[in-house]
Amino acid sequence: MVKIIGKRSLSIICVVSAVIIIFGLFYIFNEDTARSSSGTVSVTDVAGRTVQVPAQVDRVVGTGCSDREIVYLNASDKLVGIEQVESNSNGGSGNSLPYMIAHPELMELPIVGDASKNIINYEKIAELKPDVVFARSAEDAETIQTKTGIPTAVVYTGAVGTPEQMEDYKNSLKVMGKVLGKEDRADELVNYIDSCQEDLNKRTDGVSSNKTIYIAGQAYRGTHGITSTNPFYPPFEMVNADNVASAMNTTTNATLNAIQIDKEQIITWNPDVIFIEGGSLATVTNDTSKNPEYKNIKAIQDGNVYTVLTYCLYSYNKDEMIADAYYIGKVLYPEQFSDVDPEKKADEIFTMFVGKPVYSDLKGPLGGFEKIEI
Repeated sequence: MVKIIGKRSLSIICVVSAVIIIFGLFYIFNEDTARSSSGTVSVTDVAGRTVQVPAQVDRVVGTGCSDREIVYLNASDKLVGIEQVESNSNGGSGNSLPYMIAHPELMELPIVGDASKNIINYEKIAELKPDVVFARSAEDAETIQTKTGIPTAVVYTGAVGTPEQMEDYKNSLKVMGKVLGKEDRADELVNYIDSCQEDLNKRTDGVSSNKTIYIAGQAYRGTHGITSTNPFYPPFEMVNADNVASAMNTTTNATLNAIQIDKEQIITWNPDVIFIEGGSLATVTNDTSKNPEYKNIKAIQDGNVYTVLTYCLYSYNKDEMIADAYYIGKVLYPEQFSDVDPEKKADEIFTMFVGKPVYSDLKGPLGGFEKIEI
């Protein structure tokens, strides 16, 4: 015998089913609430350490220049402290850092150390009671955990001039995403970086610009002059450019990325085009005014000198790096980049990384994309 369900009963069943489906979908797609509010998650950090972190992280401290990645992962609301250089006090560079410009409220947070001076304020970190701390080395992580009792994961936020470094960086974003409950955002960011790399390579692979190039004023723990360069300068690598300093490639240089060369070396290389990190422009200009022999370099004689955003300022700003690559590509390969407006592209990149188009804010204090005379 078949039992007939009444209209009223059928309506109730439909409503209940709909409610169950809605709550199920909400649980699946909300990456923050889908995680348990209690218990821990086991994470293997970039140093190979297994760390037990809370399943729900609401408070975080990033030491060793890792705050920018926390912002990149749309987790700025979880930050409870910043490092000295990220502030606007005592010589801080907050107004020159894309992620701090986009989130000025962060500059009001307590200071927990200064990675530029290898200072970590363990007492302040313990006082702020974050759920988790990020560190740049296993040694720092172990010391933080020992002194504060707070789980600490090692992450990589350094230079990405080699494929191995870039892979480490992307893996680190995923580790941080897992810790912060931002796995989907980490994947989105890694995919975006991949898409930019692929686009830049597609435009330039196998295409010769017939120009040798040089990056001057490579910043590293401060701004520097014309002899500060980078054999692994990522924007050059991304557009397959002929970096004259690549001859200096060594394992040591790969770690530091920035190196100092002899004055005679750049004159011998005699590059066709020189790019200058904007933050170092005054120092580079001072060098050329005091050393007339630099005026004989082909790039300077022909007026092929350009400024770019300062990729390394309190560690390495990957958004500025990619933006620089598109501008450099435009200069070296105008036909291949005819559809690219470097300033608009920069703001697209900044919006993806830090949530706001901040190119015009950076252009003032650090110089933007510009052809100059020195």
